[in-house]
Amino acid sequence: EEYINLNLGRRPIDLDTIGMGWVNDLLLNLVMRPISNHLFKETESMDDLDWRQGYIAGYSVDPQAKTGTPRHQLVSHTDDSEVTLNICVGDQFEGGLLRFYGLRGTKEEGQLVGEFEPVIGTALIHAGRHLHEVTTVESGDRYAYVVWARSWNGVRAQTCPCCWLNRRKGEECICGKRWN
Repeated sequence: EEYINLNLGRRPIDLDTIGMGWVNDLLLNLVMRPISNHLFKETESMDDLDWRQGYIAGYSVDPQAKTGTPRHQLVSHTDDSEVTLNICVGDQFEGGLLRFYGLRGTKEEGQLVGEFEPVIGTALIHAGRHLHEVTTVESGDRYAYVVWARSWNGVRAQTCPCCWLNRRKGEECICGKRWN
């Protein structure tokens, strides 16, 4: 109730917008870059991570409640990042598992490869092209501090992010001259 004015979880809260971009910088430079250089150098076509965006997302058993969040779950998707860090923060909850499917662009794409049960205070790092979803929250409110990291000298130097995400090849970019 004390922080109801922040509307936590009603819409993603961008940490840069509220003056906490320094936390994103710390996580990028001290956690994501060094770990990613080891974990993903064989599977992801990226140079050094040089951009980040961090935000708080929320899911609730009762999206209409005064302190709830706008959704119960999140459908299968990939992130607009090379690497994503997902830290479980906030209230007690049940459900809201992170369910992972094969990496986009591989023969395992779309096949269930595992589930992760978020525990408050734990983090998970994964490739942005890893297809994933958040299952239905069964009780409480689930919050995640998510940091996306990109490499503008990697795949994004050759193609625009939209075309890369939507697998457009040989077609004219719909995003404008900036990417052509």
